[in-house]
Amino acid sequence: MIRLLPVLLLAAACSSPAPARESAPAAADLPFETLLQRSIPGQSGPSHREVIHDQQAWQKAWTEIREGSDLPAEPPKVDFDRQMVILAAMETQSCVSRVTLRTVTRTADALVVDLLEAPPAPNCICITAERPIHVIRLERVDLPARFEVERGVTSCG
Repeated sequence: MIRLLPVLLLAAACSSPAPARESAPAAADLPFETLLQRSIPGQSGPSHREVIHDQQAWQKAWTEIREGSDLPAEPPKVDFDRQMVILAAMETQSCVSRVTLRTVTRTADALVVDLLEAPPAPNCICITAERPIHVIRLERVDLPARFEVERGVTSCG
């Protein structure tokens, strides 16, 4: 029995749990602030989805999305050292429609942008075409972005 004790102690020491490995950070939704969400009547343009990390790109995008509208010439202020902008615009729609950036989730290797595009219901009869736009500001993350788009419908009501 005495000779067995050192063997048991050695076996116990060897079976201690392995050190914990660092795991990848869990996915987390990032808080954001809406800078603009509306439809611009009479504006034409293609679908546009962009993550903006600098003032020059922001000014260019703002100039494009404000075309033909009453939006101010200067875009909302963004501190690009700490923040970024995500912009989503649908192609021109026949009338009532909405685009909504619902969530931005940071994963280990990307930003996942959840986007709802809701064109008008088939029974809508409209006079003026419009282009729906949603622009948000959030903390700067230097990861590639992936837009996941769900299609919905905006009722005529």
